[in-house]
Amino acid sequence: MTHTVAEVMVDVLISAGARRCYGVPGDTLNYFTDAVRRSTLRWVHVRHEEAGAMAAGADALLTGELALCAGSCGPGSLHFMNGVWESNRNRAPVVLIASQLPRDELGFEFPRKSTSRRSTAPARFSARKSERPLKPGG
Repeated sequence: MTHTVAEVMVDVLISAGARRCYGVPGDTLNYFTDAVRRSTLRWVHVRHEEAGAMAAGADALLTGELALCAGSCGPGSLHFMNGVWESNRNRAPVVLIASQLPRDELGFEFPRKSTSRRSTAPARFSARKSERPLKPGG
């Protein structure tokens, strides 16, 4: 049986302990939200991306379980940053699923294009850094 990338992502996130995903559905996130719909993950719709990230952070902090937040590309992805940063500060286990435009549409200055990789770099680095034990002398 074949699976889509979105289905594999959802399966991996569930096996990692995720139970809820807070987010705003959007066109570039449709494959993921459809995979969530057909899974045991619970989708919690929020009206703004920042609220989704804050809710996921609170959920993770209070339960100790992995929580997800998800949204479509463009400015929406950037709206998650306050909540993601707060979760990083609190060491709450949160994963952000941020979609992007199709590769063949990149580079045409679409208003929904964002450089989320650059804006999330410090949070991603901190999360990776905190998972590894410190090396002697460093």
